[in-house]
Amino acid sequence: MSKEKKSVWETLSAIDVNDKTEEKNGMTYLSWAWAWGKLKDHYPEATFKKHIHDGMAYIKDEKGNAFVEVTVTVEGISATELFPVLNYKNKAIPDPNAFEVNTALQRGLAKAIAYHGLGHYIYAGEDLPQIDGETPQSEGKAKEVVDPIQEDTPTPPPPTEPTPDVVSAENGEVKKTEDWTMVTDAFHELINAHKSPDTLMKLWKNNAKARKLLKEKRPNDYKEIYELFKKRGEYLKEKANDTL
Repeated sequence: MSKEKKSVWETLSAIDVNDKTEEKNGMTYLSWAWAWGKLKDHYPEATFKKHIHDGMAYIKDEKGNAFVEVTVTVEGISATELFPVLNYKNKAIPDPNAFEVNTALQRGLAKAIAYHGLGHYIYAGEDLPQIDGETPQSEGKAKEVVDPIQEDTPTPPPPTEPTPDVVSAENGEVKKTEDWTMVTDAFHELINAHKSPDTLMKLWKNNAKARKLLKEKRPNDYKEIYELFKKRGEYLKEKANDTL
């Protein structure tokens, strides 16, 4: 007798994502790149859509606050997240720049994926996923996660260690960062944006400090960035050879 196939929710909700999260001012964020990769590992046909409204990647409410909209579809089931564009104090930004919008889109993507089960429990303040109806006990204190849309009363943010900026080797653009998730996102964006092996290598060398700190603070993210850099370098070299 064949074993009954698990649903998308049953499959994804059983995955432990704790070492792929980062806390920032009382909120917990899941690495969007890891979440999307893990989703595609299980469901290669999964897709996502970043909604465009009147030529803009974000919309505004009646108070002028900016929101982005992301939809993730898995096996014909779609889930949409309307995520606020926030600053480092978790306050809505009325006129966000491109990097702030991109960060919100990536975080909205991670939350839309969570609607399908992957990492959903971090938004409920739990510490470990449920498996077969049981909740494993964590040795540490459960994480308390605050929904950014419900956050009204400002609280003094805890002191945080400053994170390094990431600088493009093509145009000198500086990607300002406020947490390690933003450092990882900046590397992802810039690695994929560089179009020659030489500038890609210069990007890697020029950001040695940022890479070293990322490796110390987020070794799993560093490994992911390193693999992306290698694959991008191989692709650009092959492309350059084809044009000779």
